Amino acid sequence: MIMSEAMLREASYYSRMAMGYYQLRRMPLEPDPRAFIRRSLQNRESNFLDLMKRAVFENPTNPYYTLFDWAGCTYGDLEKGVRADGIESTLETLRKAGVYLEHDEFKGKRPIERSGKQLASEPSMYRNPLVKGVLETSSSGSRSSGTITRRSLEFHYYREAQERIFLDEHDFSKHSVVRVSSILPSSGGVRRALIYPRRGDHIDRWFALGGSLKDSAHYRLLTRYLVLQARLLGVRATFPTFLPQNDFSPVARRVARLRSEGKDVYLTVGVSNGVRVAAVAAELGLDISGTQVRVHGEALTPAKRAAIQKVGATPFPGYTISELGKIGGSCSHLEDGNCVHICLDSVAVISRRRMAPLTEVEVDSLLFTSLLPQAATVLINVEMDDAGTLGDARCDCSLSALGLTRQISNIFSYGKLTGQGMTLMGGDLLNILENILPSRFGGGPTDYQIVEREGEQQTEIELRVHPSATKSSDESVKQFFLSELTNVYGGSLSRRNWVQTNGVRVVFAEPYRTANEGKTHPLHLLGTGERQRTS
Repeated sequence: MIMSEAMLREASYYSRMAMGYYQLRRMPLEPDPRAFIRRSLQNRESNFLDLMKRAVFENPTNPYYTLFDWAGCTYGDLEKGVRADGIESTLETLRKAGVYLEHDEFKGKRPIERSGKQLASEPSMYRNPLVKGVLETSSSGSRSSGTITRRSLEFHYYREAQERIFLDEHDFSKHSVVRVSSILPSSGGVRRALIYPRRGDHIDRWFALGGSLKDSAHYRLLTRYLVLQARLLGVRATFPTFLPQNDFSPVARRVARLRSEGKDVYLTVGVSNGVRVAAVAAELGLDISGTQVRVHGEALTPAKRAAIQKVGATPFPGYTISELGKIGGSCSHLEDGNCVHICLDSVAVISRRRMAPLTEVEVDSLLFTSLLPQAATVLINVEMDDAGTLGDARCDCSLSALGLTRQISNIFSYGKLTGQGMTLMGGDLLNILENILPSRFGGGPTDYQIVEREGEQQTEIELRVHPSATKSSDESVKQFFLSELTNVYGGSLSRRNWVQTNGVRVVFAEPYRTANEGKTHPLHLLGTGERQRTS
């Protein structure tokens, strides 16, 4: 009976979501998205100042109100700085004065502390009071565990215009769209299934990562219910086609068939899963050459780019942060590296040189600021534990011509592990490694370590366990570890992502003491605190 009531509450929640998308569908498409974005670029400073005045300086409950006060900065000071020096230069001055948030401060995992003063905060305190959120999304892969972001119809309308200018840059308007994405509780797959038809894009297939009926039956039912409700409301939404466990051959076969029929194909997929589609196409002798692959969810490393290009497909990365929306996307000229044009119309990005947590490695940490009055969250100089290199975009493309003339290259995450579109935060993992696993199986906080590896076909997560720590089997340790991840990140995590793709394995061996010994990125070794302090 309790489960039934919970399912009814979820059904009500998702019904409201469907109604929100229905309302969005009734809004007319922006007739000229390039002119629409250009106006925002022209009004960039005014938009930012308007947001700051109404959402921060007139709102004492916003933590930034206190941070500005501690920094001795009034709205007049902010306006003067922006008008004289520009947004980015002013943001750099504010950062040095203490107006910024580290990721754990934004998430409420520790209080904001500046010059001996402390301020408690939580993600909900940064919601934009100027907008009415009708549609919700969540970070970390589940509605129950991630940060809830409520977005207005106006925000979705704006993001749709942004997406269209990137799609137009690649001339995707006449392509057949093949998607690979998760079902509920992750809302991304449903959102695109309902929104793509609105702008005239043809979704040929939505291949869903949905686990088995045993572990995800009710989310399968809710997903179909939501799509069916949308179809009854007149939306030409696509039902998901569930992939067999650990098998991406249906995706490769469908893309190959469309290409054999002479159709242009736009495949949108997580980075590691895109590599797996390419690998199975090569294994089966399927021709998917000429396919344009929009990848997301994790860094497009040189190895992963090469694997997709090997079968004649062309990958293009995108960069999105749940709380901020679209950060950037690549143009047709960016055919190597992991580089995107920044959406200067909606976000400002600066960087600071800092030591990455748990290491002695310096990174260029990226700090993000909301610019639009319709932004879902009001953030100023917030770190998302991502690093990259800021610079001028020197390519001759439609995005540069529009005014998106700044880029981020060499993007990677330094405080989290990311694979198959799922993000695992370092702090949460450390608690599992240093406290929960030793309590359950034995050993101490230095006996368990997570390593992120570049596998042949996907990002792999290796849990290394010191042989003297436990006599339990590798399978029992793995299942317990995955169950603890589920407790932190929600029910969709282990079954529909990591287990399905065989992305986690347990190795009984001494934890690595140096990054080079592990032959992996030094920032993607978690656990064994002694090693991290001396590496």
